[in-house]
Amino acid sequence: MLEVLRNAHFVVTVDHTAKFVRVTRTAEPFDSLEQIEQKCLELIAALALLDRRTMSLFLDIRAAPARNDPKFEEATRRLRIAAVRGFARIAVLVQTSAGALQVQRHSREDGIDRLISDNEHELLAYLAAAPPRHR
Repeated sequence: MLEVLRNAHFVVTVDHTAKFVRVTRTAEPFDSLEQIEQKCLELIAALALLDRRTMSLFLDIRAAPARNDPKFEEATRRLRIAAVRGFARIAVLVQTSAGALQVQRHSREDGIDRLISDNEHELLAYLAAAPPRHR
């Protein structure tokens, strides 16, 4: 795995052989809405270097501090869509059922399918079975 980004909030690694990128959210809370924007733009820039059509995305958000207040939701929606749109498959690893429900809601709101589970092996198997998607 090649590390392409590391900051206080995200670690991004790419496995070009398996054709997936792993984004791990750390436990570090965001201090402000401005910081959310800054760190998410760093994430988006790192992901922009990839051919998303041929890659799958694995999001590990187990350590992320729980947060769903309206200002946070509003600040992150556009950034969330920009980060995940275009990948062949998206898998999201969650810690809690509340986290799974929030990601399910995001999936509906964004119109972008995601497989959500607390089982890492299940998600990795799903990504490994991803056929290349061409647009």
